[in-house]
Amino acid sequence: MDQAEVDAILASITPERCADIACQLVDVPSLTGNERPIAETCARLLREAGLEPSLQEFEPGRYNCIARLKGSGGGPTLLFNGHIDISFNGDEQYLPDAPGYRTRAVIQDGWIHGMGVHNMKSGVAAFIAATEAIARAGLRMPGDLLLALVGGEIERHSVLDYQGPSFRGGGCGTRHWVSNGGIADFAVIGEPTSMALIHEHVGSVAVRLTTLGKPAPLRVASHGDDAIRKMRVLIDLFDSFAADYAARHEYKGKRASVHMHSIEGGWPFRCNRVPFFCHVFLEFRVLPNQRVNDIPQEVERLISMVHQRDPSIGFDTEFFVTLPPAHASGNAAIADRVRAAHREIVGSGPSEGVGMFLSDAGHLQLYGIPCVNYGPSGRTVTGRDNWDPDIGEHTSIADITATARVYASVALDVCSKTRSELGLPVLSAPLPALPPCVHGH
Repeated sequence: MDQAEVDAILASITPERCADIACQLVDVPSLTGNERPIAETCARLLREAGLEPSLQEFEPGRYNCIARLKGSGGGPTLLFNGHIDISFNGDEQYLPDAPGYRTRAVIQDGWIHGMGVHNMKSGVAAFIAATEAIARAGLRMPGDLLLALVGGEIERHSVLDYQGPSFRGGGCGTRHWVSNGGIADFAVIGEPTSMALIHEHVGSVAVRLTTLGKPAPLRVASHGDDAIRKMRVLIDLFDSFAADYAARHEYKGKRASVHMHSIEGGWPFRCNRVPFFCHVFLEFRVLPNQRVNDIPQEVERLISMVHQRDPSIGFDTEFFVTLPPAHASGNAAIADRVRAAHREIVGSGPSEGVGMFLSDAGHLQLYGIPCVNYGPSGRTVTGRDNWDPDIGEHTSIADITATARVYASVALDVCSKTRSELGLPVLSAPLPALPPCVHGH
């Protein structure tokens, strides 16, 4: 492809347009379970760019936005994958009072603040801006550029009374897409990586542990059995267990982790009763060299520590999250293409490492799609690494623009090549002979 053409396409991706797209996306609330409005917004933006997007329903009322920039044939299919659901509605109790926690975009000093812009509407905006620039250039490359902008990625999971669409995330949108005709040769996922190239990351296993007691009125509390008091033994030991788990599992300078993220116990509306149940919820981060299947043994190890203190305490357990890690794809062709594009746009190579976050890469890899994570968000206005809880979600417009140009450069590079040039399998069998054509009346 002529370099002047490439340069013109990259130059057409402006900060103003990237900011406009990102703000339009942020202004549409899209909590997990309510993805239709944001999917329709993405479809409108892509339709305005000249594509013919479709909405793919993966649960009643929940949609992915799928679009394809069709090539002339003989080339690869490059997938841009990003999620359109977000972590909060912005009206939840106890959230900090800052623009980064509201579903209304605010631009301040070159940064966009607003719920979802970090994770990951800035990445989706960069995908759309890159695709729009290529589509409007009118190029006809051999390969296809495919977008799967999906719902149901955020780590929200069904457990106990927390049921329904808003508690079904963890990649259900991508899992539906990839198992219903989702075929690609390479993929770039736009998770917030601060423009670092992440080609492997952790998985997740979550478990509920429950102690049971016996109910009794406070006037005869000794007749009951306090489940919270039992659980206190586990809580007291947990930090030691977590440190031990991290010490035993290391991979490329990263340590596995386990954290206690929620506790529920007793009936808050019955003040005069001994609590007769208590739940704690743990999540294990599973490194690429670990097996999801081994985490039940880790839970048994924790329970054994409790039994050393008090062998009478029993636990009910429920595993309710099992998400696979993404394994190394740093040697895949797509990783090399992202490295080259980043160097072209930024002037140096990208940072690389193991991601301690989850993404849909694990699901795509199960279907044989080599993929990497590379996205704009993560640099903060205060300089804090990746995330500043006092400010909430925010992304630099300059970073969105640079990332969109990297995406466009990757697409122009990959989709302008034939399958054989990229080392992909090519059907070499000759066409079968056609039977003679018989015309009749």
